Amino acid sequence: MNHKKVLRLMQTLGIRSRIRRKHRCNYSSSTEGGVAKNLLKRDFKAERANQKWVTDVTQFRVG
Repeated sequence: MNHKKVLRLMQTLGIRSRIRRKHRCNYSSSTEGGVAKNLLKRDFKAERANQKWVTDVTQFRVG
């Protein structure tokens, strides 16, 4: 279907689209949990296996 026909049908039926804006939060003060403390301080060497686990969670979308 052509977009103009869809527009006409929506206008006759009284339907409107809802456009949601993406909310991006780039600062740590607005996060609920806050920023975690740096416990490792870049010391990634462990004495035994499974003692230190690290990951980067900056790209996870939660909510």
